[in-house]
Amino acid sequence: MADVVKASKRVALSENPTIWDFDFTNDLRTGESVSSATATHRPPSGSASTPTVGTIAANVVPVQLGALTVTGTHFLDVLATLVGGRKTLMRLEFDVTLP
Repeated sequence: MADVVKASKRVALSENPTIWDFDFTNDLRTGESVSSATATHRPPSGSASTPTVGTIAANVVPVQLGALTVTGTHFLDVLATLVGGRKTLMRLEFDVTLP
C-alpha cells in the first residue's frame, strides 16, 4: 500500500528546482534497507516525467524536480526497491501556485 502525503508547503512556479526527501524508514521490516528507487512526476496537465533521484542515504530518497510550468495539484511518486526485492511506494501531493 502506498503512503500518501499532502505537503503543507505550496511551491511557486519560480521555485526551481525543488528537492523533496522521501524517508522510507517506517516502511521497512527488520534488516531491510532501500537499495534503489525511481520517481514519476504527474502534473495536473501534460505528460508525466521521470525526475532525478539522488544518492540514497539512511533510507531517504532525494528527488529533484526541474522547472514546474503548470499550476495546480501535482503528484510525485517514488517506488523504492528494498534489499531482498520487496517494493514500497510513497506518493507526495503538492500544490504549485503563481509566484
